[in-house]
Formats: sequence, C-alpha cells, structure tokens
Amino acid sequence: MAETKMATFEAEVERKEGVECEAKMRDFSITMDEPKNLGGTNKGPNPVEVILSSLGGCLNIVGAVVAKEMELELGNFSLKVEGDLDPRGFMGTADVPAGLQEIRVKIDEIEGIPEDKMNEFLKKIQKRCPIEDTLKRKLKVKIEK
Repeated sequence: MAETKMATFEAEVERKEGVECEAKMRDFSITMDEPKNLGGTNKGPNPVEVILSSLGGCLNIVGAVVAKEMELELGNFSLKVEGDLDPRGFMGTADVPAGLQEIRVKIDEIEGIPEDKMNEFLKKIQKRCPIEDTLKRKLKVKIEK
C-alpha cells in the first residue's frame, strides 16, 4: 500500500499593537484586528471573519475543481457566509461558548450548473472542502512553547 504524504500548511502570526496582528503565509499577509466596539482599531478583518471568508473561498475553489471534473463550465459563483457568535464568550464576561454557534452559506449567484446537476455538485463540494471538514470535526489544537 502506498504511503500517504501529508501536506503541511503554515502561517506565522505576530502581534502588532493593541489587538492588531499580522498573519504571513507564503508570500502573502493579512492584517487582522477587531472592530472598535470589540476593542480594536478596525485595521483589518477579525479572525472570525477570516474563518468565514476561508470557508467561502474554499467552497468556491473546490466548486471550480468539481465543475471541471463534472465537465461543466462554472461561471460566476458567489457566496455569502455568515455566522453567529456571542461576543461575551470572547470577552470573558459570560460562561458561553467563545466560538461560532452556526454558520450559514447562501449562494448569491451560480452560473453553469444545470438544475438537474445542482444537488450532486453541492454535495461534492461540501464533502471535499477542507475548511468545512475541519470546522465540522473535533480537531486537536496543541499550543506549546
């Protein structure tokens, strides 16, 4: 049996000032901050917004791959991703979960996927999206010095 080769991805994240930080991945960077009402200076999206956009981006990329495999011409494909979070968990002011309670993805526009193929297309992209899979599984996160 062939050995499975894992792909490792990484990001380096450094605090700048206040709650602002910069994440560096390969040749790219993202400034993350909180809005003013959550103690930041609003210099970039917050990490929750980055997770939501990562899910939308991943579904979009997997959609392009799946459409090609299904021999379909995917045109415009736009998604709205939103999630509900009780900020008291993040702020430590109430004993409530700190993370998102629900995420909703709405297809704003999709071109090139016939109605009779839509369910198959959507099931395949959900099954193969690494970000959705990660969000749905219990995943160990190790923090060490």
